Amino acid sequence: MQRAFRVAMTLALALFTLVGSELSAQEPRQRTLTFEPGQRRWVEAAPPQPGTSEGDLFLIRTMNRDGDFRRALSATETFIKKYGTGDTFYPDVLVAKADALIGRKKLSLAHDTLQALLGEYEGMATTSDALRLEFVIAESYLAGAKRKIWGVPLLSGEDLALQILGEISADYPGHRYAELALKTKADYLFKTGSHALAELDYNRLLREYPHSRYYRYALRRTADATLASFAGVHYDESAIVEASERFDEYRKAFPAEAEQEGVGLIMNSIREMRADKEYLVGDYYEKGSHLSSAVYYYQKVRTDWPDSIAATKATRRLELLGVLEAVSAGPSNNPSGS
Repeated sequence: MQRAFRVAMTLALALFTLVGSELSAQEPRQRTLTFEPGQRRWVEAAPPQPGTSEGDLFLIRTMNRDGDFRRALSATETFIKKYGTGDTFYPDVLVAKADALIGRKKLSLAHDTLQALLGEYEGMATTSDALRLEFVIAESYLAGAKRKIWGVPLLSGEDLALQILGEISADYPGHRYAELALKTKADYLFKTGSHALAELDYNRLLREYPHSRYYRYALRRTADATLASFAGVHYDESAIVEASERFDEYRKAFPAEAEQEGVGLIMNSIREMRADKEYLVGDYYEKGSHLSSAVYYYQKVRTDWPDSIAATKATRRLELLGVLEAVSAGPSNNPSGS
């Protein structure tokens, strides 16, 4: 009998829990908690009364939460007509309006609303909410959302997105969204092949946020971006020299992660590229019949990059030029001879 009772109670409790969770999923509600010193605990406060500016703002936020963005927009206009722009909660209503506009995919209008808010009420409690929504708009554009002309989505929003992220990072230094905006902008530039610009923003992240949670990530990305901006062995080598320094800095700062990520192999490939570039300089001089200059660079490859493939090729060229004994005696110090 007792066992059957326990089983029945267990089933009833499970059913109650299941029904309760379904009801809560169907009818989500906002909770406002306040700390009661006398009770020494947080208690749920009753929502503000409709018909007051605070209560009407609560209803607008509830509409946004429930996805009823059309009604929320209409309610914001009603709020402004009823209470005016001087009301204490007017800045919060502008945030709610921008939130509803984003929900209606009217990103440009939402951005204009937030810009007006930040311009007039910067430094208030609404600033963080406004920056959060600006960040949402920028991410939406970077994800492919189009800017509208006469209601028709025609233009790419990439430029505006990068502008928004740039303004957040420049105008609100130290803010958590400024740091995130800088990283997001750099990541997008890197992803789309603008490696030199991405490197600048990763460097800013390292410089302006030295204790950032993204510091290791940014240091590695800076090295990656610098290497990716190298146009090839036929072009200026400054980028690859800097990339080598960046990877070496990363390896010293985070040795375990660098080993796991194969940074050593990357640095070996960089050394091969630098050796190959010097070999090509020698090859250029040889083809132009400036043999002493050619010999100088072939020797330099053997000295600077002795274990490289280019060093093997340079040795072969020196053998064919009949100057292998000169190599043993030491490299020439005059690359300009002919």
